[in-house]
Amino acid sequence: MFAASEHHVMYQYNLVNAKTHYLGMIQTETPYYQPSPAPPAPFTVSTTFQDPSNWSGISAAWALRVTTSTDIIVFGAGLYSFFSNYVQTCLTPENCQAQQVNVDTTSSVHIYSLATVGTTFQLSVNQAGIINQSANPNGFAATVTAWSQS
Repeated sequence: MFAASEHHVMYQYNLVNAKTHYLGMIQTETPYYQPSPAPPAPFTVSTTFQDPSNWSGISAAWALRVTTSTDIIVFGAGLYSFFSNYVQTCLTPENCQAQQVNVDTTSSVHIYSLATVGTTFQLSVNQAGIINQSANPNGFAATVTAWSQS
């Protein structure tokens, strides 16, 4: 399953049980009003769409979520979080949202040129942040050149 929609409440890209996908130059923005209310509000989780059920500690939508998927390549991603409750004071110190990309440990994913704005952890595995944006300043965005998990 592969679904994508900018400003979506729960996620913008959601790959579940996907195989052999190439995502080129993807771009997203987190909903401006989050975290008030935090996802999944004002909606409910749907098993039909394989929405994530664990929102513990997550206060903003995932830009990219990959679950039980194989051979996923992301070549170029601009994932942006410009607001927290419609306010931009979170841009300095880059904490409009805690995490933007989440990959589970069972998926094989290769990401090249991941650029984020306004997020603390650019990439998480099983909702645990592993790449902090503070190590990757690159002008307007923080950029990760390459990351892989096989």
